[in-house]
Order: sequence, then C-alpha cells, then structure tokens
Amino acid sequence: MLALACAVAAAGAASAAETRVFQLPSEPLQAALVRFALQAGVSVGGVPSRGCSGMSHAVSGTMTPARALAALLPAGCRFEPVDAKSFRVAGRPVAAAAVAPHRLETEAYAAPRLDEVVVTAEKRPEFLTRSASAVSVLSADDVLAFGGKSFDEVAAQVVGVSVTNLGSGRNKIFVRGLSDGSFTGKTQSTVGLYLDDVPITYNAPDPDLRLADIDRVEVLRGPQGTLYGAGSIGGIVRMVTAKPDVSAYSGEVSAEGMLTQHGDPSSGVEAMANLPLANGRAALRGVVYSDARGGYIDNPVLGLRDVNYSRRSGGRLAALVDLPDGWRLEGGLAHQSIETADSQYTQGSDGPLTRDSAVREPHDNDFSEIGVTASHAGAGADLKISTAFIDHNLGTRYDATGAFRAAGGSRTGGAFDEDKRIKLWAAEGLLSSNSPGPLRWLAGAFAAYTDEMDAAQLVGVTPPEPARSIYRRHDLLSEAAVYGEVAYDLTPRLTATAGARWFATRVETHAGAFELAASPLAPVRGRLTDEGLAPKLRLSFDATPDVVIYVQVQEGYRAGGFNIPAAAGGGAIETVAARFRPDHLWSYELGAALPLFDHALVLRGALFHADWRDLQTDQRLASGLPMTVNIGNGSNTGLEAELVWRPNAQLQVRANLLVEDPTINRAFDVFPARRDIGLPGVPYNMGAADVRYRWRIGRFDAEASAQIAYVGRSFLTFDGGSGNSMGGYGSGRVAMALGAAAWRATAYVDNVADEAGNTFAYGNPFSRARATQATPLRPRTFGLGLSRKF
Repeated sequence: MLALACAVAAAGAASAAETRVFQLPSEPLQAALVRFALQAGVSVGGVPSRGCSGMSHAVSGTMTPARALAALLPAGCRFEPVDAKSFRVAGRPVAAAAVAPHRLETEAYAAPRLDEVVVTAEKRPEFLTRSASAVSVLSADDVLAFGGKSFDEVAAQVVGVSVTNLGSGRNKIFVRGLSDGSFTGKTQSTVGLYLDDVPITYNAPDPDLRLADIDRVEVLRGPQGTLYGAGSIGGIVRMVTAKPDVSAYSGEVSAEGMLTQHGDPSSGVEAMANLPLANGRAALRGVVYSDARGGYIDNPVLGLRDVNYSRRSGGRLAALVDLPDGWRLEGGLAHQSIETADSQYTQGSDGPLTRDSAVREPHDNDFSEIGVTASHAGAGADLKISTAFIDHNLGTRYDATGAFRAAGGSRTGGAFDEDKRIKLWAAEGLLSSNSPGPLRWLAGAFAAYTDEMDAAQLVGVTPPEPARSIYRRHDLLSEAAVYGEVAYDLTPRLTATAGARWFATRVETHAGAFELAASPLAPVRGRLTDEGLAPKLRLSFDATPDVVIYVQVQEGYRAGGFNIPAAAGGGAIETVAARFRPDHLWSYELGAALPLFDHALVLRGALFHADWRDLQTDQRLASGLPMTVNIGNGSNTGLEAELVWRPNAQLQVRANLLVEDPTINRAFDVFPARRDIGLPGVPYNMGAADVRYRWRIGRFDAEASAQIAYVGRSFLTFDGGSGNSMGGYGSGRVAMALGAAAWRATAYVDNVADEAGNTFAYGNPFSRARATQATPLRPRTFGLGLSRKF
C-alpha cells in the first residue's frame, strides 16, 4: 500500500534534479506510470485520458525522473512538475499560469491523493482507487502524524483491525473480526505479518517491530490463501521499509521525551543514514533506535512502584545494487530486542493501576531477520525471488503462586517460566506479467520451514527451589505451495480474476520431560500431513472510469497440530484431545471504491460474510497450561467503510467504521462456548477518525492533528463469564507540529481524557480464576519530539 505520493514525506525521496536507474518496458500507460513512480520515488498525479493514452515508450538508463517521464509518455501527453518531488500528467499542454509562482509551501508536505496511491499487497502494483480488493494503506506521513512507533498504536486508524494488549511483543492481531481466541499457542496466527516480502511469524505473537524508517504499512483484509498461503485467514499486515536511495546522501535523527500521569517518564531516539555507492548503481541504508517506556502499574505486595517498565532497541541495514540487464539485488538484516520488567495488567483490591502478584513477571523478546531479494523487470514479465531466515526468541515468567499444588507448587512465591525459540526459513519466487492486452497473470512457488522449541518449568522463587520441567516440546512445521492468478478483461469495463494455490503441509511434534505428572507419561510423538487447493474468484466492474465495484470469493486455511497431555500439570486429569485438526474459512465479499469531487473525497467499503469450519483456538486448562482445540464452526457478517476527504492541500479528514456479527454457530463438545457473545476479543462495532490541518506561521510550516478511536465491548473467552468483559471505551490524541527547513518539532497529548478503559481482561492464566484482571490504557501522556533531516 504504497503511496506514489508518499515519497513526499519519506526521507530520501528523489527530486526532479536527482538521477536514478530506470528499467521501464513498453506497456499500457497507467501501468507504466505506476512502475515509473515506484522506480523514481516520486508522486505522479493524473490518469490516462482521451488524447493521452495507449502504450508507453520503453526507457532504460540512468537519468533524472523528469527526463525519464518525458521519454516514457506517448504522443499527446504532457506533464508538469507540481513540486520537487511530484509530477502531474495531462492530455494537453499545461498553461504556465497553472502553477502559481508563490504556491503555499505546505503543498510540498501534503499527503498523497488517493488516485496517486499505489498498493502492492496483491503482489502487483496498482492504484488504490482502482484496486478491486479490501486494502488500506498508512503512509510514512500518516504514521508520523499519528505518532505511531508500533503497529498497535496506529491499528485503530485502519478499518477492521484490532489488537490484544498483553504487552509489547506479546500481542495478537485480528482483522475483520476473525478471532480464534485471545491467547497465543500452537495455532497459526490468523493474520499474516510481513516485513517487506517475508513472513516473520508462524504462531508467535507480533514481535512489535518499531515503525522506524518505513515507507508504508499495508493491510489486506479477508483470507489470502491463494497469494499468501496458510495463516492468512483474517488478512495480511505488511510493513514496507524505505529502500536505499542510489541518488543522494540523506539522514535523519530524532528524539522524544514523554511524561505519563501516575507513572514514570519515557524517551526514544532514532537515527537513519542513506549512502549512495558505485556512481549511483548501489546504496546502503541503515536505521538504529532505542526507546524506553516508563511504568505506571504499582505492586503493593512487593512494595514496588511503576513496575511495567520496558525498553526496545534495534536497527536495520539494507543494501541495493542495480545490476546489468535489468536485474536488481536487495539484501538486508534486522534485529530488535525488547526487555519488559513486569506485566501491565491490574489485579486485586489495592486500587486502580495496582497488581497484587507475589512474583514479578518479566518478558524478553529477541527478533532477528536476514533476507535477500533478486528482481528483474523484463519486457513481458517481472521476476522476483526472495529468501529469508528468521530467529525469534521469547521468554516469559508468570506468577504461579498457589498453582500446581498437587505437584508441590509454592504457596508463597512460585513462577511459571516459558521459553520459546523459533527458527523460520522462507523462500518465494514470483513471475508476473507486464505486457499489454486484456490478459494479466502471475505465478509463484513458496516454501517455508519452521523449527520451534518450547520449554516450561516451575520455579520456586520465595523460598528458592530448584526448577522442575513441566514440558519440553519440539515442533517442525513445513509448507510447500505453488500458486497462480489470471485476470482477463471480458469487456473494457468487466474483469474476471481466478486464482488457486496448491499446498502441502507437514507438522511433526516431539514432547516430553513431564516431571510434574503424578505418574509417568510417555513422550508425545506425532506427524500430520495435509494438502489441498485454495481457490479465489473475483469479478470487478468499472461502473465509471473512477468507480470500481467487485464481488469476490476466496478461501483461507491453517494446518493442524498436537497437544501435550493435560496430566503434565499434575493434579486432576482433564480431557484434552491429543491433536487438533486443520481449519478452513470461506469468505464472500461485495466491495466498491467511489472517488468524488475530482478525487477530493474517496469512499471505500465492503459487505462481507465468512464461514469458518473446525475453528482452532488456543485456550487454557484449569491448571493454566495451554491447549488447542477445534471449538466449533463460526461465522462473521459485517460492513466496513472508510473515508478520506482532502478538499485542499491544507486539510485532510479520515474515518473508518466496522459493524459486524462474529459468532459461534455450532459449538463442539470440547470446551465451553456460548453463541450469544461473539468471538473472543473482537467487538461488534469499532471505528476511528482523524483530522489534520496544515498552514503557514511566518517561515514555519505548521500542522495540527487529532485522532479519536472507539472500541466496542467484547469478551475474553468463548464462554464469557464473570470478569471476562472488556472494551467499550474511547481514546484520543492531539498534536501540534512546527517545521522549518530540515527541522521539525512536535508536541502531543495521548489519551487526552485520561480514559482508564479495559483494553484486555487478561494477564496471567494462573491467577485469573481467583481475581479479576484488566489492562488499562496508558494514562494521559504528554510528549515532545524533535527531528532533523540532513
């Protein structure tokens, strides 16, 4: 979900005077403009019209964007530079008076019009307003205005997205109300999380990568089994990083400080540098960052204040090389560490913002990724080959005082320590057509292999006692797939798209070391295989040159797996199935995009229905240990809508709304579930809005912004119950920014009304039965930020 015009705000965007390497084949003009904007890093406004249409000219070589655009356009087309980083194409000569000599400088900072926004979530570039899919984009400029340092901080501004709030590096993301439960475990995530072209999780929570030096965030809603495979039942979230710029040196540094009511101060620093190499044929780009979040939860039992302090630090390094004959090689590595001193939920009767745990609950999350991509822009098709390796380690401690009593658990200070180590290899090859004509196609192959180690042990803290193993398990998960998609223009206004993905998955599990069991337990050994075909069908109709209506059917799926025995926790034996089956989801969707008033107002919406069979869910036994079951069949019917209004270069208004009815239609007799309370963690309604206004104050560019979001009520678990209700709150933010030349200063207030709100009715599986748990919003926070570009 890139903005062609997003480069207006992105560091390192090319100006009209900078040179770049262009490899542009002859193709239909609209596709050529998309490809040109991506390669040039500039904005392109206007669309092909009478007198300015047909095939583009092929362009190859190193030149300025203006020269490349002039060579690209067919006869009858003209263009004008709107500013140093954007162009507008027209079908007639543009009068010199069209560009006022004293244009407001704030126009250079204006967010892109939606007809200039390019999305690539469906694995080929297309204009957002012409996309026949439920896709949304947050540009780097949007993220900056929202003050978002993590995806969960900006998720409310994307229609249909909700996030749990267990803590940094511990959350689950849901899209379109398709929740498989509030807890993480052995089920594959319902939302595929990608860093550029690489999947970065399987069943682990969101690693909470800082949105540092990003180009955009794309969200593709609905199951994406055809293009993305297993684990995309709800949709895709894709973080696209800013690419190395071969044309110019650039850099940026920023720092911020925050004061939270009822809590400790917070801070953050970030630095980016871009270095061109080899006479404009290569470049390096790196970013480093560190942020600290002060705590605001007190623990009277331990006599501690503001215990939930956390620190996140990391960085990325990317390299790009333009090779002969149209080849491009990109590589990069990323690393991030999160250290959280204690949990952020409340519990007990000592007052708000307090917890009565006997043991502190730290969490560590270390994420590393290295990847390489080779791409080639050919005359008839584009080729991209990507491969990556992910190393993700998580360590969590829960207060388990009073738990596992039958096995001798501590009654004064016991802890449950859980360690997860994940190694993921993924590779993909994609070939997509770029030749003219009514037929467009893509074909790809994908392979992934995950090696996952889990270990849990019971530890005596006060008094100290030797650790005892509760379980150790080793899971090997593999997927191989080939897929393809074909789009054909049945008429100039009607397009049919068909796709399919053949997949094969295998899961192997080995588990043992059940030292708490009352009697010896045999090791668990199992293997599951599954294969099938995930289809996709779509019809899209251009009601007018600007209005797109589509209807779509597609399938999502997830692999099955194995449970550890319930008796591993000692005590009473609960009935747990040894394995859980794959689940499948069919989605039916009717959507439309409606630009109005010369694209100043854009409305996008969809009516959807999903049928979910053999719904997998991670739950907790009475002992607190994890289990996974197929809880039943579910469904969700809903309406989503989003609006963007930009009447001029100064004002922008965005809004989104989701109304839905997630439910369990049929509950299997394996775990308590009610049909009248929806699916866990997702409300029946939610929405958000934001406003931004730009103007001049002397020599300063000023911007005021405000955001508001509402989350409806939901329940933590499938069975509801006392203390499981959450949501039903609103939150807001206001900010003011002043910029002059390369400097920018920002002041803001988060959670303006100091709303408490119960964002997540959970924090600890071992004490949840004895006390109500809640996770409040961070109290009202005041912040100041300063940045400088070089």
